[in-house]
Amino acid sequence: MNTLPSPLMPYARQHGFTLVELVVTIALVAIVSTLAFPTFSETLRQWRRDSATRALSSSLQLARTEAIKSSRRLVVCSSSDGETCADSSDWKDGWIVFVDDGATDLAYDDGERIISVSEAQGGIASLTNDDDVTALQFMPNGLMAAGATTFTVTPSGATSATKVNKLELNTVGRTSVTVE
Repeated sequence: MNTLPSPLMPYARQHGFTLVELVVTIALVAIVSTLAFPTFSETLRQWRRDSATRALSSSLQLARTEAIKSSRRLVVCSSSDGETCADSSDWKDGWIVFVDDGATDLAYDDGERIISVSEAQGGIASLTNDDDVTALQFMPNGLMAAGATTFTVTPSGATSATKVNKLELNTVGRTSVTVE
C-alpha cells in the first residue's frame, strides 16, 4: 500500500545539494586555493631551479669522467644551438660537451666529437658563473684547466624570498651545490 509523504518529511528520499551549500563550498575552495597558489608557485620555481642545477652538474661530471676515461681534453661550453660554442657567460640557453682534439682552443671545430648536448633550461632566469666563463676544460687527469668557478642558478619569477642554487666546481673537477 502506498502512503503519501508526511508533511514533516516531504520528499525524504531525495539526494543532492542546495544552491547555498554549493556556493559556500565553491567559496571555500576559492579561498583555500588562493592561499595555496603562492606556495605552489614557489615550489615550482624551486623544482625548475633544482632541475637546471642537476642538468649542469650531470654534464660537468660526464665531462670529467670522459676526460679521465679517454685520456683526452674535454670542453663544456655554453651553446644556444647545440652545435657551436656561444660567446655568452649565461648558460641558461644550453651547453655542449665535446672532445677538444685539435688546437685546445675551447671552441668546437669540425671533426671533434660531441659527447652531450643540453638544451635551454625552462623556467630559469639566469645560469651564470662568477668569472664570466664561457667554456670549461677538463684535462685528461680530470682536473680543471682554469681553476674553480661557481655557477648561480636563478629561477624565473624570483622574488626577494626565492632562494638560488650555487653550483661550485672545484679545481679537481668535482661539484657541490648549496642553496642560498
